[in-house]
Amino acid sequence: MTTLRAVAEDAGVSMSTASKVLNGRPDVSPKTSEKVLRSAANLGYHARHRARQRANSVLILFDDLISPYSLSVLSGATEAAMRLGQSLVIERMLTDEQPRGLTKRWFDSVAARGIGALVTVTTPMTDLELQWCADAGIALVVVDPIGTTTRSVVTVAATNWAGGREATQHLLDLGHRRIGFLNGPPTSQPARERLHGYTSALTDAGIDFDPALVLGDVYAVEPSLHAAHAMLALPDPPTAIFASSDASALGTLRAAMERGMTVPGDLSVVGFDDTLMARWAPIPLTTVYQPLVEMGKVAVERVLTLADDPDAFSHPFQLETHLIVRKTTGPLAGQPDS
Repeated sequence: MTTLRAVAEDAGVSMSTASKVLNGRPDVSPKTSEKVLRSAANLGYHARHRARQRANSVLILFDDLISPYSLSVLSGATEAAMRLGQSLVIERMLTDEQPRGLTKRWFDSVAARGIGALVTVTTPMTDLELQWCADAGIALVVVDPIGTTTRSVVTVAATNWAGGREATQHLLDLGHRRIGFLNGPPTSQPARERLHGYTSALTDAGIDFDPALVLGDVYAVEPSLHAAHAMLALPDPPTAIFASSDASALGTLRAAMERGMTVPGDLSVVGFDDTLMARWAPIPLTTVYQPLVEMGKVAVERVLTLADDPDAFSHPFQLETHLIVRKTTGPLAGQPDS
């Protein structure tokens, strides 16, 4: 299958220029347009391009499509697609049947379906997969990237480091000094940034980092329940726990209740995301709000811009977080409430 890159190379122009010509943009000289169109016709690209124009669609790919996090991102993506007159195709990685799923054949099949824009949400991608995506002429934006790559890719995320620091600082301001951290997936860039925000706040407060107070490796209730139990069973347990997702915070609340502890009297808990579960928790959850709906909107807007002009931008987009104080945090026992 002929790619946009092949057309651009055959015509001796950049991918951005080739994209402009094939998308009918007027800001290209007639001579250059003629070269690109001739190359596209000779290479058999034109028919696929017309199919993509008719399909007018964006594919959004999830690893998980049942969590409040994913549904919030999807809500924003759907809103943006409707406003821009685009169809939104929704797919989920079939991890049970296909452990990876992102093959060269898959990318080529996406392009053959007339889809020229792809948004992935917390989906791991390798350098090779990014290359296959580019070779298929598919614009890509990644929401909350998983893993690290050497290839440049446009990402959309929240200010995770600042959010992690603000959550930890809130607990420090309440007098807590033994503050645990429930981590997310070790390959998750947002999880790493939240951890770094946590350690930064501790360092500035003159508190030594204690690795025994960092547990967990997934954003999920049940595993976080077990991790919180392990942390609270330490000889010198934490008086507060910052969980790097609302789901992890719910697991922490359950662990505290199962141990006969009161929240926030015996243990303060902070989450991250501000999904519906934060408001529906047995005790309304203090958490870091991240603009998940807006992240979905921005991802769709940016990927459509990239589909039209591959050189439009390459920098990451970060949307601001902020702390929402509810009922799960309070002053360290024995200290006055400030």
